Amino acid sequence: MPVSFELAGNVIGVMVDKDISKDYLDEIHAIIEKKLKEHDSINLFCEIMPDNSVPLKFMLENLKFKFDHSDQIQKLAMVTNLAWVRAIMDVDNFFVSTEMKSFELKDRLEAIQWISH
Repeated sequence: MPVSFELAGNVIGVMVDKDISKDYLDEIHAIIEKKLKEHDSINLFCEIMPDNSVPLKFMLENLKFKFDHSDQIQKLAMVTNLAWVRAIMDVDNFFVSTEMKSFELKDRLEAIQWISH
C-alpha cells in the first residue's frame, strides 16, 4: 500500500515507495479518488522515491487518469530524480488543465511550498 498523507485539507501527498506495477498504480489512484470524493478539488504531491522503476506504459495510463480528473486536481507536484518522468510531466501540461510542475528530490521542500499555495 502506498504511503499517503495530508499537508492540509485539500493538499495530499503520495510516496511511491516501490516499482510501479498495474496493481500498485491502481492503489495510488484509489487513494486519490477517495480524496476527490472528500473534496471538490485537491492539490497533489507525488514523490517517486529513489531506485523505483516506472514503466512508460504506466506513465501513459496515469496521463489518462490525470485527464479524467483534471477538473478536480488543481495542482500536481511530481518529485523524482527520473529525468524522463519530469520531461513527460512537461508534455502532460498540453493535455490536462491541472497546473503541473516537476522537481528533483533535492528540491522536495520547494515542491511542498509550491503545492501548498
